[in-house]
Amino acid sequence: MVAFSGGPDSTGLAVVLSELGYSVSLAYVNHNLRNEASAKEEEWVRHFASEWAFPLYVLSLNPEELEGGRGIQATARHIRYKWMETLLQENQISWAATAHTREDFVETLFYRFIRGRGPQILQGIPVQRGSWIRPFLNVSRAEIIGFLRERGINYLLDSSNYTPKYLRNQLRWWALPTFYHINPSLSETCIEKWQLYALQWRRIWRIAQRWAALHVRYTPYGEQVMLLPPLDIFHILATYRWKIPTKEANQLYKLWKQKHSGAFLKRGAFRYVVTPRGLQIGRQELWDPEWDILNLSSEPGSYQWGLWYIETGNGKPPSNGEVLMWSRPKIKFPLKVRKWRKGDRMQPAGLAGHTKRLSDIWVEIRKYGFERQHAFVVEDREGKIVGAIGYRVAEGTAPPDAEEEIFYLRAAYGAVSAPPK
Repeated sequence: MVAFSGGPDSTGLAVVLSELGYSVSLAYVNHNLRNEASAKEEEWVRHFASEWAFPLYVLSLNPEELEGGRGIQATARHIRYKWMETLLQENQISWAATAHTREDFVETLFYRFIRGRGPQILQGIPVQRGSWIRPFLNVSRAEIIGFLRERGINYLLDSSNYTPKYLRNQLRWWALPTFYHINPSLSETCIEKWQLYALQWRRIWRIAQRWAALHVRYTPYGEQVMLLPPLDIFHILATYRWKIPTKEANQLYKLWKQKHSGAFLKRGAFRYVVTPRGLQIGRQELWDPEWDILNLSSEPGSYQWGLWYIETGNGKPPSNGEVLMWSRPKIKFPLKVRKWRKGDRMQPAGLAGHTKRLSDIWVEIRKYGFERQHAFVVEDREGKIVGAIGYRVAEGTAPPDAEEEIFYLRAAYGAVSAPPK
């Protein structure tokens, strides 16, 4: 199947594949953006398909379908590819071919460079991606037009390809002719350099993957990057793993390098937080989660609360997880588990009755970012904070050295966690 527009490139591709003995069908999208011109274009496409006995699939769009934040061209491209993917599946077609040429390849390199796409510049246009192939990537548009003229085959010229409204057209008709004038072999030079850079790119991509395996770990809220990577590694991870645009990635890297602990970047559904332990990456919805208060009776039990698995019991607690232990006779049930709040204070055991702010406690035990957002305290029935998770219980509630009945709370973080997709 050929992604067909009626222009010289796709017309030439359909004819060449047919002459080589391949079974060719055409997939054509009428965007209906040029009124009568669009209708005449579709009529020409139908005539061409009939003349060559090519099966033809047509998708006619309402211009309103192309409205959206990503722009008309990007939206149209997304719709076209999605529709053609469906055609491949429904009709059991093995391959879809697009007529990208050597000039398209060069335009794409310049386009990505101007748009500041970072490492994506080195991707170019692949000859094959999945079921999609691009047989003309090393063929010039002039060669295609010459081929069609030799055979007396007509083709269409889309007027939208000549309007300066779009950046690609500005490159095609204003900028690139100047570069070709300076270097007539520009396309060959670009492809030659790209092949070299592509090898270097694949090498650094593998290095980035190995680096991430060593220094990035999954957490209940997302990912924790334990070490500041080299800038090139960071940009690869930011672009392909975390989907951060180049400009924002530079900003984040600078904050991290300068150790601006607490600095953050919000991007889409994610928040990126700089901490003394590295960079935390988690879903925005988990930054300030609204979890109901958990009421605990004096009876042992187990509970799922937010990202915590909480277990209570009597006697010696299991060794894993974060544990708080009270003298059972000295605490007043029921207990309440709640997220800590700014302004919370408690009297930690061992400080002779002095109070301490929870915000200072979290710094002391090195809870930062998402970990601090999910930290919790335990209150007794009178509203007194009798424990802070990961720290200690309150003055006057800790069990003495001598044997005494113990009530414990054990918390394991991340019982329902999953890495972000």
